[in-house]
Amino acid sequence: MNERASITETPVLIAGGGPIGLALAADLGRRGIKTLLVERNQNKLGPAKMLEVSVRTLEFCRSLGVIDQVRNWGFPFDYPLDNAFVTDMQGYEIGRLKAPSLGQRRDSDFSPERGMMCPQTWFDPILQNCARSFPHVTIRHQVKLEAFTQDPDGVTATLRNQNTGVAEAVRARYLVGCDGFDSRVRELLGIEVRGERHIDWSMNVYLRIPDFFSHHDKKPAVRYVFVGPEGTWSFISLVDGKDLWRLQFVGVDKDKLESLDVAALVRRAMGRELTYTIEDKTLWVRKRTVADRFMDGRVFLAGDSAHAHPPNGGLGMNTGLQDAFDLGWKLAAVLQGWGEPALLESYDPERRPASARAAEVSLQNYRRLISAGQQAEIYADTPAGEAARKTIGERLVEENRKSWQPTGVHLGYIYHPSPVIVPDGTEKPADDTFGYEPTTFPGARAPHVWLAPDKSMLDLFGHGFVLLKFGDVPTGGIEAAAAKRGVPLSVHRIDNHEAAALYARALVLVRPDGHVAWRGDGEPEAPLAVIDTVRGAGPRIAARRADEAAAGLNVTS
Repeated sequence: MNERASITETPVLIAGGGPIGLALAADLGRRGIKTLLVERNQNKLGPAKMLEVSVRTLEFCRSLGVIDQVRNWGFPFDYPLDNAFVTDMQGYEIGRLKAPSLGQRRDSDFSPERGMMCPQTWFDPILQNCARSFPHVTIRHQVKLEAFTQDPDGVTATLRNQNTGVAEAVRARYLVGCDGFDSRVRELLGIEVRGERHIDWSMNVYLRIPDFFSHHDKKPAVRYVFVGPEGTWSFISLVDGKDLWRLQFVGVDKDKLESLDVAALVRRAMGRELTYTIEDKTLWVRKRTVADRFMDGRVFLAGDSAHAHPPNGGLGMNTGLQDAFDLGWKLAAVLQGWGEPALLESYDPERRPASARAAEVSLQNYRRLISAGQQAEIYADTPAGEAARKTIGERLVEENRKSWQPTGVHLGYIYHPSPVIVPDGTEKPADDTFGYEPTTFPGARAPHVWLAPDKSMLDLFGHGFVLLKFGDVPTGGIEAAAAKRGVPLSVHRIDNHEAAALYARALVLVRPDGHVAWRGDGEPEAPLAVIDTVRGAGPRIAARRADEAAAGLNVTS
């Protein structure tokens, strides 16, 4: 094995080239931060693990400037995004959760975007191309992070080329582990994960089925859930918007899943013989875990390395994207000098509770999907069978509405308490993972309002801080404080009655990630203290540092 003594320097090193690492690289790239991303595998995607992108993820894509690519990757605009519950494709449809096609509606009640199908096979390359479009972002595949050490000034990592065996040293100011559940970064940090490492086994079978709809009489849906006498036993989801489908089986016995008679199960699901091709089979473990810490000194965890979810409801990758966009602007702020190093210490108290919340909802979603229960009469063409199908179908539709249309879990999380958010003394709104009430409570996602055709309030956010003013309110104190500390700040006067009512304060300060940092009906008495808090120089950061030091935890230098 060849060794080479060389060293590369980069402000940020990202380990892991999945969607979270790519999103972080893209976000850092647009902020002008030199970044090196290494991925141990080839630049070749296997079967799509993730099929759907959430409304919040699409808001981030809008901010990155790739929303058109995500919308137009190839999924038919006239295809309804329904979920249907059936006994089999020749049998009874017992319930349907309807959703309009992308052509019927491209936004939602609370956002300029809406959740949609964009499997990882297409989504990851869009993010990769975005990241590569910035000349100071470098992406290297088949390069593995083997080890690292950190000191008060940075991180020194050992990387190894998987093809040549050549090792090299990289010196970074910060390291981010986006390297999945089996994270090497987390392992080297010695951080434990808590939760359920093994809920059950699942088998995904990818089927190419020509003329799928000619084989049955069911109306189109993106997912058909199969319900038999034993309850929910399988489901099939549309992958490419054409003829590629993913059939999933759930069980507790790995050996039985590996030896499944796929032909018999496809026949049961479809209710008949048909021609198809098996494109791939994947065996995986359903889990729900959250790491004890999301950071250690100059090293951070994001995505599955920090929190692993059952895929039900599509919260795993979509929650990880929020990690990337919370961390990206903070890294840039510190590296550019206007954010204090302690700003990065807000990453853990903001993202760990949010991720734990989403992971718990993911587990609830899985339980909802399999909540049909046993019903021997479900196939019977009798009054008793009809009654059983009605009862089960109604329950499945109502329960799974919370899984597939949960605006609250995507848009409703509030960073509270947070050491870099300025509270205003009001009571935090109740947490609702299903419904959603827009609010400018400090720490909440700043609400969407259409300001003009195809221009959302959200389009003002994404780079520096934004101060929104509703009416003739002085802003000179905040502007002077931001200028004194070098904090990028733009001021926008909003003459919109709907927005003024929704934002509920005369002044609202919004962070680069779109979360409210401070609000008030006039300028604060100590504007410099507000600016110092939101850039990581406030007293609560210092108090948290002292508590962590007393507990023996490694804090950022």
